Amino acid sequence: MSEFSEMLESYVTTKKVNKYQMAKYLSIDRSSLHKIIQGQRNAPSKDLVKRMGKYLELSPYETSELLELYSISLVSPERYYRRKNVYSFLSSFHAQTLKIEMPGFQKSDFQIQDKEVVPFSGTRQSLEYLIYHLVTKENENGKGMIKFLGTPQLPGFSNMFPLIQGKTVLRHILSFSKYDSILEIRDDHNFQSLSQIISLYAQFANRGVRYETAYYYGTDFSHSAFPPFPYMIVTSQYALSLSGDYQNGLLYKDSETVHYLNQIFDALYEQTTPLLVPIQDLTSPLALNQKIMSCKSDSEILFQLAPCLVPFIQKIDIRKYLLDDMAQKEYFINAFTTYIQNLIHRHEQIHPLHFCSLNGIRRFLEKGVFDEFSTDFYRPLDKADRKKVVQQFLKYAYIYDLRLLREDLGELSNGLKVYLSDSLGYIQFMSSDGNVIVLTLENPNFLSSFKDYFESMDADLYYPKEEALIFIQKLLNQY
Repeated sequence: MSEFSEMLESYVTTKKVNKYQMAKYLSIDRSSLHKIIQGQRNAPSKDLVKRMGKYLELSPYETSELLELYSISLVSPERYYRRKNVYSFLSSFHAQTLKIEMPGFQKSDFQIQDKEVVPFSGTRQSLEYLIYHLVTKENENGKGMIKFLGTPQLPGFSNMFPLIQGKTVLRHILSFSKYDSILEIRDDHNFQSLSQIISLYAQFANRGVRYETAYYYGTDFSHSAFPPFPYMIVTSQYALSLSGDYQNGLLYKDSETVHYLNQIFDALYEQTTPLLVPIQDLTSPLALNQKIMSCKSDSEILFQLAPCLVPFIQKIDIRKYLLDDMAQKEYFINAFTTYIQNLIHRHEQIHPLHFCSLNGIRRFLEKGVFDEFSTDFYRPLDKADRKKVVQQFLKYAYIYDLRLLREDLGELSNGLKVYLSDSLGYIQFMSSDGNVIVLTLENPNFLSSFKDYFESMDADLYYPKEEALIFIQKLLNQY
């Protein structure tokens, strides 16, 4: 029996339900109901489960719990929770720069002493003070580097590290867990870490700070006292060893020890795998897409609330929208034209799964800007050309397995785009400062989780293609 059937049987038994009358209410035969209760057959639909909840007089919470167990019974707990984690990532994603709140350093009783090794214990303020001190000192270096081995759960991770300025580099090694239990998959710290790391990229985008991330699969030390100091922060002047819960540590100041721990970190970094690689200049996204198109792939998935409209500007004169002082203008025009031709040809062969929304199309018609490019090198399209682009999108809609979402998934203003192929993907978004950030993603577990989510999305969440095209045309007619 599944957990769903066990819970259903418990409600039926506790409430002393007449199964014959219940089956009549549900419009199914008694033997089918018996098999569902005994776990010998799955319930055919969510609607039937909802009707079960209504007949059993379940509370909204109880009905919701029963529905979740029903969803789990259709796949597996592992796949269900992985899909839920992807949904949580997409729906809660934000690229807004967070306000840095300075901790109460004055309240900290921890002081950096004139000792080569200084132990600390216990308070968040003490640790944030140390991070603040290490960051500001390394900023003064002019071309410094901060090396961090640890999880994004570090106090001050999203608060103190954003104080990094100028040409200081943040190099980050993090551990991903290999999950052995359903509870671990349900509370997927790997996905949580991914979200926190991406938010830090957004914070760095407007200052040109280089953030390098890499990962390895290992042990989660956050709830373990062994070993005592698995994490560390290393700069040119200091080294800080940290406990798994970030409550205790040792600050090293002597140059030999700092140099030695820098070497240790560098040796570890050589054994890791890059997690997210930022693409920051104008032509690099085009180069990335050319790389993607050169890779053999049987399928592609594109999630972007404002749909991928860039390939459909071939009927307008893009030259008139490019700023006069744009660097490498002619090179960009030629590379861009070739890219569009190749992209459409590829999509005609592969027929990508393309998720978007009416609100995304509406925003393009209202503003005339593309989420793929920052607006510091082109002017918004005029209304006539905006309509031409959408008309071309409709004309070429046959090349996509188009899935127009009934409701937006996440915030439209983030400009979030997730691209997936068989072996490569990228996450793209727009910071609050208008910078477009592209992060390549090659981690197999993340790629497979995203792909599984999109490929298995409930058909009730998007319009049938024929209906979607009608809605888009009606929207276009309004402009």
